[in-house]
Amino acid sequence: MIQHKRTLLFLTVGLISLVGSLRADDAAPTSTTSTAPAAQPTVASKPAKMVKADNPIKAAMKAAGDLAAAGKTDEAIAAYEKIGVLKSPKAESWRLNCEGLAYLGATDPKADKAVPVLEKAVAADENNYLAWNNLGTAYEQTDKLDKAKDAYQKSIDAAKSADASSDKAESNLSALQAKLDKVAAKKGGTKEADAADDSAAAAPAKSSAPAAAGDQSK
Repeated sequence: MIQHKRTLLFLTVGLISLVGSLRADDAAPTSTTSTAPAAQPTVASKPAKMVKADNPIKAAMKAAGDLAAAGKTDEAIAAYEKIGVLKSPKAESWRLNCEGLAYLGATDPKADKAVPVLEKAVAADENNYLAWNNLGTAYEQTDKLDKAKDAYQKSIDAAKSADASSDKAESNLSALQAKLDKVAAKKGGTKEADAADDSAAAAPAKSSAPAAAGDQSK
């Protein structure tokens, strides 16, 4: 009798366990649906994009550029310099170009300070046509017109090699050439005037002769 009761007890416990496991299996789809792996790829792809967007160098360059655009030149220059020398020559040339441009674009332009920075920029990457153009502008603003002409031409050549627009440099070069022509004409006129003055001083009697005046009018 006791053995029979024990058997019934074991059967009862077994049935209870079986029912419990069946209920657990029925509930499983609900729990797995809430944690389905299929939803993970979207979450996983976001960090990858964020890594690209949050590149520390690009972020620092953008922050420095924003300061320059806001007219905070000194802060912008400090920000560019804080980035430090970059390993890639092209990247370093770009950093230096931006720093030089900050000097040129200031409310009170400081071309004299931009020149050495932009010279380093083109030294780092001689194909940086934007840096060559900006260097030409800096040279022109510091009255180094021959150097400015050379820099504009190098900007044009580099831009054409890169299949990029050289319109800006060509416009700058054209305006500079017109300025150089005026300077040359002015110097030529001054030399002629000085020569005439020297001639008059050497022969005062002839300068007052009517015939001489008539001859000069021909």
